Amino acid sequence: MLEPLSPAQCSSDTSRITIDEAIPRRPPSDSDPTTWSPCRKWLYTLLVGLTMFNGSFASTAPNGAGEHIVRHFALTDEEFVLVSTSFVGGCVAGPIVWAPLSEVYGRRVINLASMMLYALINIGCALAPNKAVLFVCRLLAGTFASSAFSNAAAVVTDLFAPKDRSNPMIIASLAPLLGPSVGPLFGAAVTSRLPWPFVFWLFGALGLVLEVALLCLPETYLPVIMNRGNAQSSEKANRSFMRKVLSFCIVVLGRPINMMLREPIIMCATFYLSFFFALMYIFFASWPLIFGPPGIYGLDAVHMLAALVMPFCDRFYLQRFRSARSHAPEARLLSTFLVSPLVAAGLLWAGWLGRTSIPYTITMLAGLPIGAAMTLVFQGWVGYLGDCYRLYSSSAIAATVIGRSVSGATIPLATHQMHEKLGGVCYLYTMLAGLALLTTPAPFLIFHYGERLRSRSMYRTPGCS
Repeated sequence: MLEPLSPAQCSSDTSRITIDEAIPRRPPSDSDPTTWSPCRKWLYTLLVGLTMFNGSFASTAPNGAGEHIVRHFALTDEEFVLVSTSFVGGCVAGPIVWAPLSEVYGRRVINLASMMLYALINIGCALAPNKAVLFVCRLLAGTFASSAFSNAAAVVTDLFAPKDRSNPMIIASLAPLLGPSVGPLFGAAVTSRLPWPFVFWLFGALGLVLEVALLCLPETYLPVIMNRGNAQSSEKANRSFMRKVLSFCIVVLGRPINMMLREPIIMCATFYLSFFFALMYIFFASWPLIFGPPGIYGLDAVHMLAALVMPFCDRFYLQRFRSARSHAPEARLLSTFLVSPLVAAGLLWAGWLGRTSIPYTITMLAGLPIGAAMTLVFQGWVGYLGDCYRLYSSSAIAATVIGRSVSGATIPLATHQMHEKLGGVCYLYTMLAGLALLTTPAPFLIFHYGERLRSRSMYRTPGCS
């Protein structure tokens, strides 16, 4: 079992943590996750992707059952918003705990614990006697579900070599995009035939099914695999309990926040992903302003079609990989150069062609460049962070999850106010398109200066140059 580093080990002079120090030797080939069969790797990837999708679409599913939930608990409009925002609030707090714990005790035990708690707390949502209990249960459900948001991409990093990682990263990239759009459809479909508590009963049942499936899968985190059965040194065994607790809280639980504040790469990635995640939710919230409530149904197909761009991203990366004959993580960002122009084009398209005199299908197609851009954002940046911070990829990704959850929960609440102040969807989308274009330099800067920044990182991965 890995022990948290002591505060002394984390001083500015001695805390340059490397893979070579943490993993002094390779395990036997049958224990090394990168040597597993492709079928086994993909089975595990699909399963953790499903846990991620389960959490992301649970965030918006109650919206489809909104009429029934509002009537049952006599909620105001503001209180009903809390049903979703409390879940997203849990997604802010959860990664601070789950991600670093997975880097101490392994992915498997954290996935099992969080999924079981998620399943049980959804039963609490279904049985909630009043709105206060419902809000608390939704907050806890988001906290437990958020484990998958950082651990799914980390598991992909554990399983696949860098040159094989792009296609599996599709799973980790699409789940947070598809989930929020599928959620309301699920809630509406369930409540069309069953009482509203069955939305949460089904979440709990699915969580228990995933729990059983996860029990059948082994550990993937290499340091934990290698340290199994190793006796702890007498020095560590004799450390006082309070010192262990203090070390654990400072070094381990504070790691995602520490990385967010001290790593320029993660600062940039957090800002970039948070902006586009908020923009995606603004797009969801403002879509009915053009088409009315049914308009959101077209977005699901848009994001699924956007997945078709993923093989091309892999080609860009492999071409760079072969030409350089070395693993350059910055090659992951090549596809993100297109993100800002695609988003700006899609927003201007939807904003200025969203008129009753123009066929609605033309306006709906504006979601294609936006959906493709969102897919490129997550695939490129999540893959890049996984390559840069392989040992601590879960904490690195958790830092971005915290940022994008905060922005996704707060900024879209002002959509209707922005629409009214600016005088229409066309002006709102024009403003957002301009902001999107302002983010264009971000991937270029990291692409050119990323290697220099990584060389100075406390959490650098050797050999990634």
